[in-house]
Amino acid sequence: MPIKIHHLYARSNLDVMPVIEKAMPLLKGKSVCLVAPVQHSAKLEEVKAFLEKHGKTVKLHGQILGCSVPKEIPEDDILYVGTGEFHPKGIVITFNRDVVIADPMLNEARVLSKESVTDVQKKRKAALVKFLSSDVIGVLISTKSGQKTVQALLSAIFKLQEKFPDKQFYFFACATLDFQELENYPFIQAWINTMCPRIGQDDVVRTRKALLNMEDINAVLSSKG
Repeated sequence: MPIKIHHLYARSNLDVMPVIEKAMPLLKGKSVCLVAPVQHSAKLEEVKAFLEKHGKTVKLHGQILGCSVPKEIPEDDILYVGTGEFHPKGIVITFNRDVVIADPMLNEARVLSKESVTDVQKKRKAALVKFLSSDVIGVLISTKSGQKTVQALLSAIFKLQEKFPDKQFYFFACATLDFQELENYPFIQAWINTMCPRIGQDDVVRTRKALLNMEDINAVLSSKG
């Protein structure tokens, strides 16, 4: 019998407006993209109204997860309402743009700069170079529900195989990734991660081999015209 899965939303009752007032001087542009994790997403309408009252044009992107970021952010500023840097770091890495953090728990506003992820960007470029020079590639696939769709994964993988017919691709499916297990396949010269993209951003140091993420695949495909 399959196990039933229940998703519960844990909402925070913290007043976010004091820290939003502190964040105002850090918002230099005329337009703002608002994002927050599920704990504070219910407060974004209130934040939006406050910013608009102060002359900002606001796009309410809404809830954000660590492994998913907006597809595009044309607004001048990005304002993250939440605690910690895990979620906004994903935005900084994806768009190479600063993010203003309004942390209601610490009542602190600060800027997470694109310079703070320079090392991550360098590792991504190095992984891409390694992939292009490798003959044997391992592809990591998640069996967890809610991760990437099978159709999207197959489409990306088929494009890679078509673009690089000289490379051998091996596919590894798992529910939980154990980096130590990757050492059991020394013939793999580089890895492509199709699981949570934060694996390739935060955990790349845990494997000695180059590790590309799904968002890097487009760069790989365009690298050979």
